Amino acid sequence: MSVKFAPGAVEEITADWLTATLGARYPGTVVTAVQHGTIIRGTATKVRLLLDYNEAGHQHRLPPTMWFKGGLEDHSLTDDMLIVYAGEAAFFNEVAATLEMDIPKAVVAAIDPTTNRSFLLLDDLLSRNASFGTALRPLSPADASVLVEELANLHAAYWLSPKLKTMGWLGGGGSLLQSCEILLSRETWERCIRLPRGEFVTPPFREFEKLRDPVLRALRTDVERAHCFVHGDSHVGNTFTTPDGSAGFLDWQSTMHGFWAHDFSYFLVTSLSIEDRRHAERDLLDRYLTVLAQQEIRLDADEAWLEHRRHAMYSCSWAMCLPEWQREDICCAVAERAFAAVEDLQTLAAWR
Repeated sequence: MSVKFAPGAVEEITADWLTATLGARYPGTVVTAVQHGTIIRGTATKVRLLLDYNEAGHQHRLPPTMWFKGGLEDHSLTDDMLIVYAGEAAFFNEVAATLEMDIPKAVVAAIDPTTNRSFLLLDDLLSRNASFGTALRPLSPADASVLVEELANLHAAYWLSPKLKTMGWLGGGGSLLQSCEILLSRETWERCIRLPRGEFVTPPFREFEKLRDPVLRALRTDVERAHCFVHGDSHVGNTFTTPDGSAGFLDWQSTMHGFWAHDFSYFLVTSLSIEDRRHAERDLLDRYLTVLAQQEIRLDADEAWLEHRRHAMYSCSWAMCLPEWQREDICCAVAERAFAAVEDLQTLAAWR
């Protein structure tokens, strides 16, 4: 869906703009009032909206609350970030409805072709009393198992599918590889290694090239072996759970035509405490392989374990996460788990 205007600031998310935007898809809708609730700033900006409608809006069963998500930060107008935001809009317009997963509904997903700004209006998961993942609260192996099954279902949906090559916005490696090639810079390294997270960077990786090069190698290798649709940014902070026991993933900005182990290992390393990962990761990998096998996709268990060992490397990129994007205590929590994982799993040796 294209629109004539995409907001560039929170103040531009007005009742008149919402009326024009929602009215284009839900005819006759008028937003009679809007209040801005919680505002979350990060890679993108999320704004909770409290809405009143005219009778037509109610007849369309539009929700009383929803989330605006778009690029409203100082870093949002760079070419690589515009691609990230547009990719998520494309995901909701072309792919989300084809997946048998618990994904928030996009009431509107659109792009302004004049500015290349894009945005989402999403169902409010708080209305389902959902709770959201955070690296400061590791998942239990049982809760992680539910999300491992979700990843297996996601990957199976487009496994070796020729449809992936028809999605022009979904290049091999997606926006993630391009972003990492830019962001994993010496300037970023010098800035981040001095922060508290730097204490968790283990000796084999305390030189810039020795951390950056293995991360980029993993991403580039996956481009060559891309075979399924992957979330791309499957860390614990992009998950949610609901009281009925369902769970799912948020923030589909980094979707890729990629390799299954990227999602699986990134999720496991970031989501579990170090001790729980050591205890449960083989069982969770077996669960992932079982769900694939139920859909006639069979992977060799030993080869899958090798790929998990290799793909733990990407989680170490949190050592170079821009401070504007994530809080330092979160970066510390993930960095501690990531560098413990690559040591436990002998990740560098696995690549050799």
